[in-house]
Amino acid sequence: MPEFNVRETFEVIGKAKTREEKRDLLKQRENFATKAILQLNYHPSVKWFLPPGSPPYTPSTEGDITSNSLHFEIKKLDYYTDPSPHDLPMLRRESMFVGLLERLDPEDAKLLIAVKDKKLSYKGLTYKLVKDTWPDLLPEEEVKQTVKEEVPVEQ
Repeated sequence: MPEFNVRETFEVIGKAKTREEKRDLLKQRENFATKAILQLNYHPSVKWFLPPGSPPYTPSTEGDITSNSLHFEIKKLDYYTDPSPHDLPMLRRESMFVGLLERLDPEDAKLLIAVKDKKLSYKGLTYKLVKDTWPDLLPEEEVKQTVKEEVPVEQ
């Protein structure tokens, strides 16, 4: 599979006019990193072992960025999610995550922070679209029902 840039894929999806076009673009640009990012963001059972928000880190500059793309780093994200096969002290885990963010393109680092907080936000990119495109990637969405409590009316 070609390694389409994950962020660019999401931006292209945002420009697509129809739901069908969005699905087709996701399928055309399918790769492990894109599917993993979407699963980490939308799957309800994915929990992160990191505090919410952006940690203090120094975004890389153009000269610093090596071939370490999100495609390469994606395989290391199991250090930060539950269940993790890696038993690490929280301080070590957080410092590793900061190092990861500093190796990535600054925009990819922002994307990863949004995914960690389950707040990925691109126009037209939704749980339903991902579920329709790859049915096995996410579970059926639970329909949240609100129960109206009947309050006795005084007469």
